[in-house]
Amino acid sequence: MNEVETLFLDKAIIRGGILLFSKQDALDFIEQCEKFKIGVLGIDGFFITETMTQPRMEDSIDYSSGPSNKNYYDYDRALKFVSERDDNLFFEIVCE
Repeated sequence: MNEVETLFLDKAIIRGGILLFSKQDALDFIEQCEKFKIGVLGIDGFFITETMTQPRMEDSIDYSSGPSNKNYYDYDRALKFVSERDDNLFFEIVCE
């Protein structure tokens, strides 16, 4: 677990060992990743209820592959991605 994950652990909903954050907490998490220079490798969106965790492929993005693997340091791109998503989604932030 990295420094940012430790800082945000009390804000997470944990499902199947995955830390899920509200939209605002996800935005704050990404900003802290930038501060600590921790790359964001991907973002996965989920709708959750008391009994269900539903992944949303259309609300997920992978920054770890492609022609330039340096996309995971493009924090503005990650912030924009999350800010454009539904307010009711929760997010897993996959980072270094």
